[in-house]
This record gives sequence, structure tokens and C-alpha cells, in this order.
Amino acid sequence: GSAGDVLEDNPVGKLKVFIYDLPRKYNKKMVTKDPRCLNHMFAAEIFMHRFLLSSAVRTLKPKEADWFYIPVYTTCDLTPAGLPLPFKSPRVMRSSIQYISNKWPFWNRTDGADHFFVVPHDFGACFHYQ
Repeated sequence: GSAGDVLEDNPVGKLKVFIYDLPRKYNKKMVTKDPRCLNHMFAAEIFMHRFLLSSAVRTLKPKEADWFYIPVYTTCDLTPAGLPLPFKSPRVMRSSIQYISNKWPFWNRTDGADHFFVVPHDFGACFHYQ
């Protein structure tokens, strides 16, 4: 085809994303502890999680999934001044990976190549490569 074919292509029904059901300490409990997370400049991770939960691309059957979303709110741990503490993020991310790799087989079959986090801050190159 043409460029028109690409623009008319609809991923719904083709793309499937499985969302891990993690313990609340990785996401919802952080928002309850500090609701400022909903309004700070990195809140995209929360809204992406909420969007995917109600999205047509979501699948409840992990064996059908093309991608696996790990809903960890990496920037929700805020200082009293309301700034995120991203240096804690790698530890939280590693903990979530350990949790899912022990509970489900999907991380282990690809070493996480088909898994993703939403990490909306600009500290990724400094911290998350570790």
C-alpha cells in the first residue's frame, strides 16, 4: 500500500496488552499516600495505566498478549516540595520485575523483551539503565 492504508489501519483487535495486577504498593497506594502525584508534571504514568485499563487493546488473557505493561508509578514518591525522587525508581522497578517473574512465566520467556513501564521523567538515562 499507500500512506492512506497506514493511516486507516486500526490497531484495535490486533494489538493486545496484558496489564499485570501488582500489589498496591507499586501504584495505587502511592497515590493514596500522596495525591499530589495526580497533578505533578510526571503524572502520565498514572493516566496511561488508567487509560490501558479501559482500552480496547487490553487483554485479560496473557497468552494472547503482544505486550505486557508493568504499572509501577516511578515518580509518585515526592519530596515535601512536591518533586519526584527518581533515584528510588530502579529499586522499585527491580522489585516489580522480581515479583512478576516469580508469579507469572511471561517475563522469563523473553527476559522482559515484550514488557514495558511508563517512565515519564527525564532521569531515565541516569538511573534506569542500571
